Amino acid sequence: MAGAATAWRLTLRGADVVCFDRHSPPHDLGSSHGESRIIRTAYFEGSWYVPLLQEVFPMWRELEAATGTEILTMTGALMIGGETSEVVVGAITSGREHNLDAELLDTDEFRRRYPGHVVRDGDVAVLDRQAGVLNPERAVAAMLSQVPDVRTGQKVDSIAQLREDFDAVVVAAGPWTPELIDWIPLKVERQVHGWFSIAREAEAGNWFAPDRFPAFVRESPDSKFMYGIPSLDGKTIKVGRHHQGETTDPHRIRRRVDEVDIDPLRLLTAKHLRGVSGHVARTLTCMYTNTPDDHFVIDFSPDDRGVVVISACSGHGFKFGPVIGDIAADLVLDGGTRRDITHFSAGRFAAAPHVPDHHSDGHK
Repeated sequence: MAGAATAWRLTLRGADVVCFDRHSPPHDLGSSHGESRIIRTAYFEGSWYVPLLQEVFPMWRELEAATGTEILTMTGALMIGGETSEVVVGAITSGREHNLDAELLDTDEFRRRYPGHVVRDGDVAVLDRQAGVLNPERAVAAMLSQVPDVRTGQKVDSIAQLREDFDAVVVAAGPWTPELIDWIPLKVERQVHGWFSIAREAEAGNWFAPDRFPAFVRESPDSKFMYGIPSLDGKTIKVGRHHQGETTDPHRIRRRVDEVDIDPLRLLTAKHLRGVSGHVARTLTCMYTNTPDDHFVIDFSPDDRGVVVISACSGHGFKFGPVIGDIAADLVLDGGTRRDITHFSAGRFAAAPHVPDHHSDGHK
């Protein structure tokens, strides 16, 4: 995703771009598949993400207009938990700091509006209205359709090999990043998500339709974070756990999903959702490429400012794709960016922090 976005944004600026991929994107072998990804604005992970999110919605619409592809469906999103939970407090903080269209629903109001959720005493929710669902396969295909030179089925063995032929290199290799760089501590995590069949009562009442059931992230002691996507086919709802997967690598990941994987999702769905059966219509695996603090890396190589790394999105980066690509284009073409990316410096993992020039005057 990040590589496709960078190639698109660089091409828009008139740069000569070559995009390499060891597979043939969009594919289901990495982190940018599964038919749906949540995009939201009241970001509990950190209020510094919000300005980037406010920028990225128009960029997604720009891509739709340029390619005639439907990518973004607005549904709103619910951040669910106790009053002192990380997901609720963080969303409220981001909402207040940036004056977002977000509403805190108390237990009674949450229960009244959304019959598909099991709402216990003490449960509250933040309704983030500037939120929705992205189609990742369509998004990647649309971005790459705007890039003249995309070379698929080509493995890159070293950055040095590319630097001999190109003025700059952007590394956006997702779970394959550790094969190319060793100056960012990364762990790859296997994730499983499943599509659960909707019960007849809920199907008849359209409980889970995109215009009636916002995407959600729920924090609870038994699951930490689980997430759900409204029904896009009228028959199933997608559910997954955010993190808590086994450590893996892209060459040895278990692609087969078994009952050991599904049972935790089935239990969470039964406990927290109403109108969803225990039948799993289908499943998929994907990978998170995690930093130690679960925040992004967007930075120059400490040894070569002609090399930019924008991977390690830690499982919550897809929604940012176009703006991450635009930042990478800034760094490559201008040597800096007007956006505040200090939180994403790779130097935070080193004894002597390396911080890019985020306020370049625009000259190369």
